[in-house]
Amino acid sequence: MPSDPPKPVDGCEKCAELAAKRTARFQAGDRSGESDCNVYLRRHLAASHAGVRA
Repeated sequence: MPSDPPKPVDGCEKCAELAAKRTARFQAGDRSGESDCNVYLRRHLAASHAGVRA
């Protein structure tokens, strides 16, 4: 069962950018691209927002 997608941190431009790309990939039917964006967002959260659950 897939995990819940990571949630962007309010006020973070990089989080917002990755979330917007993820939404665009989803709307285009690009599930691989959507998954890639989830990975990038999780990595960003871990590197830049310590303590935030990815």
